[in-house]
Amino acid sequence: MEDRKRLLPEREYRAWDKAEVDERTRTMGLLLKFNTTGDREILEEVFGRDLDGVTVFAPLHCNYGDSRVKFGSRVFINYNCTLQPAGGVEIGDDVFIGSDVRIYTTNHPLDPEERAKGKATVRPVRIGSKVWIGGGAVILPGVEIGEGTTIGAGSVVTRSIPARCVAVGNPAKVIKRL
Repeated sequence: MEDRKRLLPEREYRAWDKAEVDERTRTMGLLLKFNTTGDREILEEVFGRDLDGVTVFAPLHCNYGDSRVKFGSRVFINYNCTLQPAGGVEIGDDVFIGSDVRIYTTNHPLDPEERAKGKATVRPVRIGSKVWIGGGAVILPGVEIGEGTTIGAGSVVTRSIPARCVAVGNPAKVIKRL
């Protein structure tokens, strides 16, 4: 990541594709059960694997599970978070995500005719190890957050942030290097 301001690669995505709609419906149905019971087995069914070492407090809002979200070890996600991982979300080891954090990977065209056709683009989000994301932060498509970084509460991360720093604000800017 020589140029941290560059966004991760983009690909086309069809929001109304039947397989995509079916997967979102399945995932959101399972999460409805998880959010009312806190049953870890349901969460593991959503993501298709054992989540040993991952703590997620309900409610969690997510429209895709399985391979689109990758968790490292010792990940903590506080309550009322939203993951919209159509483009993929990777979370490193020892990551703390505060309550009400939103992570988005999809962007829709500005042109209303293109948007009405269900066209969209997706970019992955990558969160390095030992990152702390404060409550209410928003992470936008294509962002990479470097290892050991802290994102301040309420920040809107529109561009990639380097390792070992503190970034805050809207849009988030680096205010301190560690």
